[in-house]
Amino acid sequence: MSDQLWTDRAREYPLECDHCHYPIPGEPEADEDGRYCSAACREAAGDGATMPDPDAYKRVMTGIEPLDSLVPNGIPADSMLLLSGDEGTRRAELGTELVWHALERGEPAVVCSVANPPTATLERFYENGWNVLPALESDRLRIVDCFTHRLDDRDEFRAGRNEWATFLGEAAADAVIEVEDPSDRREVANGLHRALDDLEMTETGLVTIDSLDELESLSGSGLVHDFVTDVRATVCTARFVPIVAAATTAGQAAYPETERVFDGIVDLRLRDGSAAETRHKQLAVRKLTGAAFLPQWVTYDYEPARGLFAFGPNTDTRQARDLGNGSTQSAQRR
Repeated sequence: MSDQLWTDRAREYPLECDHCHYPIPGEPEADEDGRYCSAACREAAGDGATMPDPDAYKRVMTGIEPLDSLVPNGIPADSMLLLSGDEGTRRAELGTELVWHALERGEPAVVCSVANPPTATLERFYENGWNVLPALESDRLRIVDCFTHRLDDRDEFRAGRNEWATFLGEAAADAVIEVEDPSDRREVANGLHRALDDLEMTETGLVTIDSLDELESLSGSGLVHDFVTDVRATVCTARFVPIVAAATTAGQAAYPETERVFDGIVDLRLRDGSAAETRHKQLAVRKLTGAAFLPQWVTYDYEPARGLFAFGPNTDTRQARDLGNGSTQSAQRR
């Protein structure tokens, strides 16, 4: 085949590079083993290295219905995301569900627990009927404990737990990485990196941080900014492992500046419904670098086991109210 004919055919039927798997924009660099987009890829393939298909690790479908509906092509895996929301918008449940769906996909996950002890963090899964003991035993889940060492008497705390919490704490002991000084951002980051190394997390899984507010109260907003910048570079960018961190919008003073360091921001809010004495939870993507998203609010609610679910503007108001009341009653029973 002549060079010109090959170029015309390549324009009509774009080829993928046999090394990086991205489209070849022009005439390929070819040898007897394959066709490549560049000399760099040809040489790397000659050394016996082949990159994985980018679709296998560069995008993440979260499994959260209202979120995935706004980001149909997935969230870039090298993203640092902020969940910024009002109190009462189920931010904690959203973080828990993100981890659960990762475990369901067979991926590892790390929870940086700042606002709660590890047993309380794990109990959030069980409140939804999601059993994480197999994930703990199969080495797919780690808890970075930034809470326990803040207690005045840790032994008394452990001794006072009920039978279930004691069992859960003992079962999860090998999966917990304790941070002795959570006010030291470097120590928190080191605990996170240790968890990632333990689980060999590169190009798979995700990390959640339950409360940047709590971290800020310990170390100050400037240090939280430095911490976020650090882990964004060393975890998201370097490993292609996304981090999702939660923060409240209540009394927000420092976060407008801090928000600049995030690749994506998901806003959660409460709005009065059309029916009297009803309030709806809504979710929207404010920004997301490297991905298309729909610029609209999605109304959602929550049920144990089901997690967060969306209902559209055509949903009957009474049905939406009933769903909200059912969720509230379920929460009160727990």
